[in-house]
Amino acid sequence: MKLNFMNIKKLKDLTKKSNRKYLLALIVLGVFLTGYITNQAQVNEEIIRSDSVKRESLINSISASGEVEAQNSVVLNFSTPSKITWVGVKKGDEVKKWQTLASLDQRQLEKNLKKRLLAYMTNRWNFEQTQEDYEIEGRQLNEVTLTDAEKRILEKTQFSLDSSVLDVEVAELSKKEAYLYSPIAGTITAIEGIKTGANLTALTAGSSYIKIVDLNSLHFVASIDETDYNKIFIGQKVEIFLDAFPDETFIGHVSFISKEGKKMLSGGVTIPIEITFDEMPTDLALGLSGDAEFVVSEKENSLIIPKEFLKSLNGKDVVYVLEDNKPIAKEVEIGLNTISKVEIINGLNEGQEIVLTNNGK
Repeated sequence: MKLNFMNIKKLKDLTKKSNRKYLLALIVLGVFLTGYITNQAQVNEEIIRSDSVKRESLINSISASGEVEAQNSVVLNFSTPSKITWVGVKKGDEVKKWQTLASLDQRQLEKNLKKRLLAYMTNRWNFEQTQEDYEIEGRQLNEVTLTDAEKRILEKTQFSLDSSVLDVEVAELSKKEAYLYSPIAGTITAIEGIKTGANLTALTAGSSYIKIVDLNSLHFVASIDETDYNKIFIGQKVEIFLDAFPDETFIGHVSFISKEGKKMLSGGVTIPIEITFDEMPTDLALGLSGDAEFVVSEKENSLIIPKEFLKSLNGKDVVYVLEDNKPIAKEVEIGLNTISKVEIINGLNEGQEIVLTNNGK
């Protein structure tokens, strides 16, 4: 088949028209895609964070730092310098109330008591002899006929006798205190300087001790700022967060509010607040530090958003939500506030997406 000149010309014209339409379609598509991509980039550039409206309990609280302390603890030491002959406990041992823990050398204490008794007998003999010496003259000692010198002599012997009586009593008391008894049931947490064979002196006796702690009496003591003092009450719920257990929350209640504040270096005043654990945690140790959250108010099943998503626009509370891929301001009614969260009473729905943008909205 042969194409004539007219057919070839028509074919060329049709080809040119098709190319122009195809090129025009490509240009329109390119403009659309460019606008869409630009719009998407602008939207993505504006939104810096998103979240959703959640339904949960909201707690308004007061924070304070503190540490674990013991209500029942005791530090025991010997009051008399002597040699330690026996120690029946070690750190970590559990002891019963009035259990004997350690003792001093009884021989030295017994000899000291005998020495005091001999001194007492000597002074008593001197006292009686002096009395008899003055009665030989036929006078009654209560008569005014005694001279001042004679009265002083009699008083001196009386003082010496009284002093000897006290020495004997002290020696007897020292003998009784040669044993260390635990006045509480608990656990030995420290032993310093108390060991068999050690010689206690007047200087070392006070710094040598056995410490006993009733681990069942551990509680948390927080120091509340004076500005929050009037918000604390007996029985108040407290959430306790210990540094040693970062993934756990312990529940307790206020059991004692101190009536004496502590002056801080900054000039402010803090008040010690004792908190009893509702359930005693396991593996709790004396001195563990942490924070306490005193629950001032609590509301359950509330619509909650992070507080930074709440903004102010023309004097109204608003939250920006995502509609048609754009952040839109929605006026809301708020309720309970905490440090990090806010309750939404009206204006948002559970699960609705909310956004923060980089233009300050």
